[in-house]
Amino acid sequence: MRKTFRRGLTATFASAAVLALVVPSAIADTGPMRDDNDPMNASVQSNYSNTAHLFRVAGPDRVDTAIKLMNASSKRWGKTFILARSDDFPDALAGGPLADVYNAPILLTAPGDTVDPRVVAAAQAKGFTKVIILGGTGVITEVAEVKLQPLFETTRMRGVDRYETAKNIALEVVKKVTNEGVNKRTVNVYLATGMNFPDGLAAGAAAADNDGVVLLTEDYKMNMEFTYKFLKRQYDTLPQYTNGIEIHTVGGQAEGAARSSIEDIRDTNTGKDRYETAAMLFGKYKHTPKKVAIVSGEGFADAVSAGGWVSNHDGALLLTDNASLNSYTQAALGSYYAGHADIVVVGGTASVSMNVSNQLAALMTW
Repeated sequence: MRKTFRRGLTATFASAAVLALVVPSAIADTGPMRDDNDPMNASVQSNYSNTAHLFRVAGPDRVDTAIKLMNASSKRWGKTFILARSDDFPDALAGGPLADVYNAPILLTAPGDTVDPRVVAAAQAKGFTKVIILGGTGVITEVAEVKLQPLFETTRMRGVDRYETAKNIALEVVKKVTNEGVNKRTVNVYLATGMNFPDGLAAGAAAADNDGVVLLTEDYKMNMEFTYKFLKRQYDTLPQYTNGIEIHTVGGQAEGAARSSIEDIRDTNTGKDRYETAAMLFGKYKHTPKKVAIVSGEGFADAVSAGGWVSNHDGALLLTDNASLNSYTQAALGSYYAGHADIVVVGGTASVSMNVSNQLAALMTW
């Protein structure tokens, strides 16, 4: 079965399976997590003093890492999973809030006529019955979608480009956060450049925390065809049951684009680099994050799946240099947290080194 991107899906719950985390060599299998609200599905605990909340999730590649991350907590997912391409980021930039409203993980597959069989098997094992494919048929092809249809009800969210795709995702999220128009809500729009991944993926987790959506700019230039029309409430499909729009910019490019064309900016988050920008967002969450994903700021793949995961876990996304813990990220963690959030490093040591795990362990005091 196939549906267009404007059809809504109903989220219910599927049973969760247990899958152990891939743990850094300094962390031993000594006991279960102690977070009663949403415990990690792994019998692992740091052998560092007082760092029982530090974990790493990693597979041999980005596809497997996303699967392991899906299985890394006790969360009971809905009936839907989200499928994004594993080799590029544009269509997935706005995916975090969508993952949140559907209680859906974001899984990855290589472009082509076949979805990675590991993804299909993992989705079936979780009991998913529906899939939302991000992007057009030029990447995850129509042939691949047809192959999925005997197993899952398929929906594709796409546009003529990344900007329209983000707009269409935003419209779907708005419908969900307003309960299909029953309740009026202020829609918090997080603007980020569509030309690179760090700001958009960090924005996704913040938007999910704040009944928000992600829209994209063309670096310092506003996208007039889709983003601007949404912001100015000119687009004829913008839901009339919204209470209004508040605009938050993420990164210098998005702030520059917004200031060139829009006067009513609610909040700006422009750091000296991608790491400080993500740290600035981190300090403005409405709710104290229960989980914090630490991902490479140098590669997008693990951040795509991690963004969907933390959005579903009332969590936050922070970036780090591969070789060592970024100073802005370290300062944000050190100043903001007094205890009991799980910190989950996502990706193998080639993406986020063991040195980062060691620095996190030294930083954590609970």
